[in-house]
Amino acid sequence: MKLTSHMNSWPGTGTSKARERKYPRVKVSIPAEARHVMENYPRRGQTTNLSEGGCYLEMVQTLEPPTCVDVVLWLNDEKIQARAEVVTRNAHLGNGIRFTRISDADKLKLRSFVETAQKNHGLPFRGPARLGPGAE
Repeated sequence: MKLTSHMNSWPGTGTSKARERKYPRVKVSIPAEARHVMENYPRRGQTTNLSEGGCYLEMVQTLEPPTCVDVVLWLNDEKIQARAEVVTRNAHLGNGIRFTRISDADKLKLRSFVETAQKNHGLPFRGPARLGPGAE
């Protein structure tokens, strides 16, 4: 009898396609906020990692999954916005966030930011150099 491995194995017993991330994450700390769609105030924090599909947001006032939130991220000096879902919660530490809706323009900005951060190994950076007046 031939034994075969199952793709949906239990964690720690083999590789499961279902547990692989669709988008690679990069460790980067940027200002962010999450606003519950039924509240009129933001919960501010910092990301610890970021991808095209979501982020982990460190903040003291965490939210319960599967809360729907509007997320704002500051990529260098550019603000991007996404509708998202809280997928994990670590009380008083942070939330795992999955982006569910983001404009095409903001998606391109996010993709560019993540690719640059990956090239820099997640180290702090300011994106492509911006020359000021009189600079060559």
